[in-house]
Amino acid sequence: MKRTALATIGLFSAALPALAQRPAYPPEEFTARREKLCQTAGDGTLMLFAASMPTTNQRFRQDHDFYYYTGNEDLNAVLVMSLKPCQAFLFLPQQNEAQIRVDGPNWLQDETGSAKKWGFERLHPLPYLEEFLARRRRVGSQPLWLRISDRDEVDGGRRDTTLRLSRRYNSAFGGQPSEDAWRVDLVRQRYPAYELKDVAPLVDAQRMIKTPREIEMLRRNGRISAEAVKRAIEATRAGRYEYELEAEATYWMIRNGSEASGYPAIVGSGPNVNIWHYNKNERQLADGELIVMDYGASVAYQTMDITRTWPVSGKFDELQLRAYKCALETQKAIIAAMKPGATRAQTREISREIYKKWGFADQSPASAGHFVGMAVHDVGDAELPFQPGMVIAVEPIIEMKDKRLHVRIEDTVLVTSGEPEILSAAVPKEVDDVLALVGKSLPKR
Repeated sequence: MKRTALATIGLFSAALPALAQRPAYPPEEFTARREKLCQTAGDGTLMLFAASMPTTNQRFRQDHDFYYYTGNEDLNAVLVMSLKPCQAFLFLPQQNEAQIRVDGPNWLQDETGSAKKWGFERLHPLPYLEEFLARRRRVGSQPLWLRISDRDEVDGGRRDTTLRLSRRYNSAFGGQPSEDAWRVDLVRQRYPAYELKDVAPLVDAQRMIKTPREIEMLRRNGRISAEAVKRAIEATRAGRYEYELEAEATYWMIRNGSEASGYPAIVGSGPNVNIWHYNKNERQLADGELIVMDYGASVAYQTMDITRTWPVSGKFDELQLRAYKCALETQKAIIAAMKPGATRAQTREISREIYKKWGFADQSPASAGHFVGMAVHDVGDAELPFQPGMVIAVEPIIEMKDKRLHVRIEDTVLVTSGEPEILSAAVPKEVDDVLALVGKSLPKR
């Protein structure tokens, strides 16, 4: 079976042209994920909820945990799993003719074929969910696994969601619970005999190690996103606007099969380079200034995180060049150290020594950074040693606000059993290579 799977993945990779239909996962990918979750969770019942509202002003993106185990993109759907034996049931909204005409039919319209194809025991109408849970109740303690932790979003992890909620709670008019918290409370009220457990740690451990198919999607995304950022560098010239560079990159992403960006484009110039998540992208570029661009696509629910720094004029000054060389040497050394068994703490010590060597000992040392995957700040335990299948962003930063200096070089890196693989390697970062790109696609003056 392993040889067959590898052969299939190889054919999939070889068949990818530069421009192709948006990639997707086969149903077997989701079945295998559910089976693995059953093995780790043990006993009881599991329930995960789909998104309840459409994504505003852009292509719909399903709740990550729900999509990870179902491949389904319907609003208000619910996954219920029996863990022993491992069986999955999907509950879908019933649609009238008007809903089908506007949104298209859901799998409930083809119950037999869709259930079998996607590995579900049955597809049920959503109103049956309450009775289904009641019928599963038995004498004695019975675990019910829910996501009690906060959800992650495409441009932020669970911790980011928790922080945003905490800030919302500071307002007397923003203190309502999150949708996830409300659901947990409702289940406790209606089914007090169930022993509620948080499934998020189990989900996170699984999502942290990417499957072969996910790695193929990430490699594809790395090629697309790298070329997008490269084209933005080539379109740089004093007098142009930050949003024009965003447009160059976004066009390439969408044209090559990305369903959306992984996060709003950050294209900061001049004073904006010191605003880490600046995304207004409205300022006119001027000679003598730096540009920091942080941008990546989402392909088949897998994101990419890339940052490059370059001068508008195509020439660094002395301080900019020294900071750039320091960041570049640091990033290369950290990536080289990302072998199985090593830790983020070890990479931080590597950074500390290189910063000191280049005269930036006062800067906060860098390290192997956040996980990347379905979310750009993906789920996972950062205290664990590196393991094959982890995908991590590495982004050393040198910053001096009083000098409008911010140098950041970021790549998304796959930890393997051997040498780390830089998924975003196709966008140049060597000094001469970057400078040679600046303004390359524009007519000569």
